[in-house]
Amino acid sequence: MTRGLPTDVETALAQPYVSIVTFAKLEFPSGTIYVHNSIGTYSWVEGGSSRDWLGVGDLGSISQVEEGQDVSPYAITLTLSGLEPDITGAALTENYFMHGVTVYLGVLDSSDELIDTPSPIWAGFMDQMTITVGADDGDAIQLTAESELSRFDQSANLMYTNAAQQEKSSTDLFYSHMHKIEDAKIAWGSKKPGSTGVPGIDEDDTKVPDRMAPF
Repeated sequence: MTRGLPTDVETALAQPYVSIVTFAKLEFPSGTIYVHNSIGTYSWVEGGSSRDWLGVGDLGSISQVEEGQDVSPYAITLTLSGLEPDITGAALTENYFMHGVTVYLGVLDSSDELIDTPSPIWAGFMDQMTITVGADDGDAIQLTAESELSRFDQSANLMYTNAAQQEKSSTDLFYSHMHKIEDAKIAWGSKKPGSTGVPGIDEDDTKVPDRMAPF
């Protein structure tokens, strides 16, 4: 995927061999963690400030980032290799659900320096985190994140009640009389003796007056 990438990065990606590094910003309640899947520490400006992004031991791998022509909420899975204390503590003690995750794509030159500022390629929210200790591949944390489009699949749990409307706007009285018609039965169009079926108009009101009767 090259849409929206800097020109020099697109040029590098077109070469037969290229070194790519993936960065991830994890916005835990206690603080944001910046990691990548290469070696060492890279520093670059994100959000108007210079950030240090930590290497191997924090972010081991990331599943394929997908996109399609349809508007679909593609999820990703990040494997955080090694039980890094900051991440482990956040996973065990913090309410991380629905906190932000952003993934960036960076390209390295022959000296392992970033060719340009990494570009955001995926954004979403933390969903579920699983910690594995003593597995064949070592200790690891797997984080499943849902894309921003997943919010479209979530119910807003809104109700057509005065209480629900008051939570949105305390001055909006649109539903203030809703309870009065909750079990009301209105027989629209029905006709009973002496009635036209139209509320407020009786058959007697529709009769032609005697003075207008034909000779």
